[in-house]
Amino acid sequence: MKKFIVMACYVLLFTAAQAQEKKRAAEGGMLPNLQSCVHTAQQNLQLYLQGQPNDVNSIVKEIEVAIDSTKTRTYSDGLRSKYFAPLRHFFLTTTNKTSVAAEFLYTGAPYAFCWYNDTALTLYIGAVKDGEQYNLNKTTEKRVAQLAMTNCLLPSLAALDEFKGTDIKYVALSVYYGCKDTREGAPKVAVVPYCLTLVARLSDVQQYAAGLITDKGLLANAEVYTWSEP
Repeated sequence: MKKFIVMACYVLLFTAAQAQEKKRAAEGGMLPNLQSCVHTAQQNLQLYLQGQPNDVNSIVKEIEVAIDSTKTRTYSDGLRSKYFAPLRHFFLTTTNKTSVAAEFLYTGAPYAFCWYNDTALTLYIGAVKDGEQYNLNKTTEKRVAQLAMTNCLLPSLAALDEFKGTDIKYVALSVYYGCKDTREGAPKVAVVPYCLTLVARLSDVQQYAAGLITDKGLLANAEVYTWSEP
């Protein structure tokens, strides 16, 4: 009898695991992967040159309308509704060292819920604009990327402080910045746009926002990408 009970329990656990696996597969099919989201942001570099940022209040309104008008909810819709308050907090309070308030550049939506490495739920925000323009004639691209990180990307992370106790494992943030380039052989354009992306564990971002770890501690376990058009 004991053997039968053990076998029955095993069957039940195996069935439950299969059901969970199918559910995750279905959910995964409804969410993009992080790589495709970052690629979309990188392809939006021309938005920086157009100089038409989106108003933060319109972003919040769009999220509210999307939540209210959705009748058949997908997994992504459920996440958007669940995390509306911290999303709203981010867009209304994020800032950087070079402007009074952050501006946002995007097509479609300024954020996405996606999968990192196909397993970890990630919040991706790919829309923040740095308020500073840099000059490549006076410094290097690497140094400019460091300045954009310090001036815009890292300060923006503090506005993610309301994402606490969630099932979101990673946060990714892309910021756009521009560089004047009057060096010999440089493209004959007024400004060259760049996209800088950081991918970090949400727990590390929370500790950084709370002052428990330094920017070096955060970046030691993070991934950083810089992109510009050839």
